[in-house]
Amino acid sequence: MGLVAVGGGSLLSACSTTDPGNPASVASGIQSRVDDGEAIRIAIGNEPPYTKLLPSGEVTGAAPDVARAVLERLGVQEVEGITTPYETMIPGLDADRWDMVAAGLFMNQSRCAEVLYTSPDIVSTESLALPAGNPKNIQDMSDLKSMDVKVAVLAASFELKTAKSLGVPESKLPTYPLAPDALQGLDDGRVDAVLLPTLSLDELKKQQGGDFIVTPPLDDFPLTGSGAAFRKSDQAFRDKYNKEMEAFKQTPEFDEIMNKWGFDPEAARQATIKELCAVEG
Repeated sequence: MGLVAVGGGSLLSACSTTDPGNPASVASGIQSRVDDGEAIRIAIGNEPPYTKLLPSGEVTGAAPDVARAVLERLGVQEVEGITTPYETMIPGLDADRWDMVAAGLFMNQSRCAEVLYTSPDIVSTESLALPAGNPKNIQDMSDLKSMDVKVAVLAASFELKTAKSLGVPESKLPTYPLAPDALQGLDDGRVDAVLLPTLSLDELKKQQGGDFIVTPPLDDFPLTGSGAAFRKSDQAFRDKYNKEMEAFKQTPEFDEIMNKWGFDPEAARQATIKELCAVEG
């Protein structure tokens, strides 16, 4: 894990001296931290365009940009981004290592049973990264079930859980901690494909290059989306945040953030927590 600054306006924060792993060093509950003027600690990944770690150490991306704007409407003046793998985001939230998650942590049944999500801020599609020329002629999820292939996914990810629920054997789904690691596995020939959000693969292709192709969105993969995630014990603050979130989604600023990172703002306005939480996983 690493503490980084979440850039933008008055919410730019230097690294904190607070130890996020020491329960004695943190306030009890997010509202207490707001009342005391303490920084709100946000768990983020480094998977553009959901979250993006800049060379300066600042964090941007669709999810933290939206969270920053909504928190500012609630009077929060300081935010810290804490980078962490997806599989630790909910356990770390429960352990009070951070106060909320704003990382494109997709909703599904199991996650929605553990945390309180806000209204969706991101709705996404999924694609496959394939070697140039697609030598095994992989087209869709049914091919992943029927063919002798290995498909890289991120550990504890939405893609892993959903692929399993769609009938892809776990033995075909080797896990990697980060997207660049999975793409390295593709480049090395250890896997035949990588399953990730379409925009993540497009961004990685643009940033890092690589001799792979990105398929069109998979029609046989369920609708995916995320909102900010809070502890159940922070329901009162989550409800306040969600009210501001709903209002913010009607503003031109929300559209600007979504358009900047390649997401459809109208899709986020139309999607519901109930719909996205119904996804198996």
